[in-house]
Amino acid sequence: MAIGNANLRERIVGWDQQVPLLDGRMVPYVNFDNAASTPPFRAVRDKVNSFLAWYSSIHRGAGFKSQLASEMYDSCRKVVADFVGADPERDAIIFVSGTTDAINRLAFNCSLGSDERVAISGMEHHANDLPWRRYCCPVRVPASNEGIIDPDDLRKTLVKYGGKVKLFAVTGASNVIGTLVPIHDLARICHEYGAKIMVDAAQLVPHCRVDMKRHDDPEHIDFLAFSAHKMYAPFGSGVLIAPEETVNQGDPAVWGGGAVAAVAENEVVWLQAPERNEAGSPNVVGVVAMSAAMKEIDAIGYDIMENVEDALAQQFLEYMNDRPEITVYGISDPNRVDERLGVLSFNIEGVPHSLMAAILSYEGGIGVRSGCFCSHLFILQLLQIPEEQQEQVRSRLRKGYHTNIPGAVRVSFGLYNTSEEVTKLTGILDRIIEGRYHSDYREDPHDGSYHPSSGKPNFQQYFHL
Repeated sequence: MAIGNANLRERIVGWDQQVPLLDGRMVPYVNFDNAASTPPFRAVRDKVNSFLAWYSSIHRGAGFKSQLASEMYDSCRKVVADFVGADPERDAIIFVSGTTDAINRLAFNCSLGSDERVAISGMEHHANDLPWRRYCCPVRVPASNEGIIDPDDLRKTLVKYGGKVKLFAVTGASNVIGTLVPIHDLARICHEYGAKIMVDAAQLVPHCRVDMKRHDDPEHIDFLAFSAHKMYAPFGSGVLIAPEETVNQGDPAVWGGGAVAAVAENEVVWLQAPERNEAGSPNVVGVVAMSAAMKEIDAIGYDIMENVEDALAQQFLEYMNDRPEITVYGISDPNRVDERLGVLSFNIEGVPHSLMAAILSYEGGIGVRSGCFCSHLFILQLLQIPEEQQEQVRSRLRKGYHTNIPGAVRVSFGLYNTSEEVTKLTGILDRIIEGRYHSDYREDPHDGSYHPSSGKPNFQQYFHL
C-alpha cells in the first residue's frame, strides 16, 4: 500500500481540518504530534455515537440499557486480552484513565519490602519513573544515546542487588527517540533472576503488535500498561494488565463504590480483580472506544501501518542527515528504521526548540511538540547538559521562569501521514535554517512558548463551548 493511501487518511477524523496561518491563509493541518495523542478513527467515533444511545451506568442496574452497557463493558476485556495476547483466566484486565494511572496503581499494589527495589531504564517517561519513587528508590539501568539497553547491564543490576530487584519497569519504545526495546529478550533475563517485567507500552501498541505470551513462556510479559488516546481513541481510557494474584493482594489503590462486596463499621470486604481495582463510575464510553480502535487496527493491519511509518521516518532521516545544522537524537541511520518508530527528536543549531515549533505552526500549519517530552533525565543525557547548567535551569523553574529551557523538537508519524506532508515539513525547516521566517516572535516567560508579537489567534472563532 502506497504512502498517503486515501483509504488510510479517510479513516481519520479531522485529517483535512483547515487551520489559519500567520499570513491569513487557511491550510490543511499537518499533525506530526502523534506520540502525544492521535486523532480518533472514524470507526471509533461512529461506534461511540452509536453506543451513546444505549449508554447507562453499568453493573447492578436492572434496566435494559444498564444491562446492555454492562455486557458491552465486560466484553471489552476479552477484546483487549486478545489484542495483546493476555490470558483472561490468569490476568486481570483493569480499565484505567491511562498509562500514568495504570503504573501508579501497579506501584501501589506491588507491596515492596523496605529492602526491595524496582529497576527502571535510563530513558523512561515520568509516568514510569515517578510512581516508583513513592514506594522505593528505583535502580537505573543505563540506556545509550541510541536508546539501547545492554542486556549485560540489566544482568549486573539484578546480580548486584542479590534478588532484591523484584521488577524491571521499562518502556516498549522510547517516547523521545522512538527506539524499539527488545522486551522479550529482557523479560527472559528478568525471569532468570527471579524478577518480573512491566512494559510501558504507551508508544509501542499504536505502532507494533504486542504479544504478552503465555505465563509459562520465559519471555512472558508480566505486566502491561497503555493508553487509548495514543491509539486513535482519545476518550480518556487505558488499561493495566496484571496477574490476578498481584492486584488481589492487600488493599486497592483507589477506594469507593463498585469495588466492594460488603462494608461494615470496622471491615471492608473487597471484590476480586478487576472490579476491586475499578472503584467509582467507570469510563464506559472510553472503554468501548478503545475496543473499537483495536478492531480497526486489526482491520488495517500492523504490517501496513509499519510500512507507512517506516517509509516516512526514512524520508525524514535522509533529509536531516543532509543538513549539518540539524542534530538528530537516537538512531539516525535511515537504513535502521526497523529498529525504531517514526518518533524523531532533533534540534537546529542556533534556533530555540520552542521557536522552531512555533514557526512550523504559525507559518506551516504543522503541529509538532517541543520540550523534554516528560523525560527530563533522558533529554539532559542526550543534550549533554552539564550538572551546573542543569541546576541553573531548575533554579529558574523553581522561581517560575520558563525561558531558555533545554529541549528538542519531536516529530512523530501516524498511519495517515504522507510523504507530501514530510516534504512540506522539510521545506519549512530549510527556511528556518536559512533564517527566512517571520522574525517577530516573542517568548512567553510563563511557559517558554513563542508567539508572534501580534498575539495568539482568537481560538473562540474556530470552536467554542
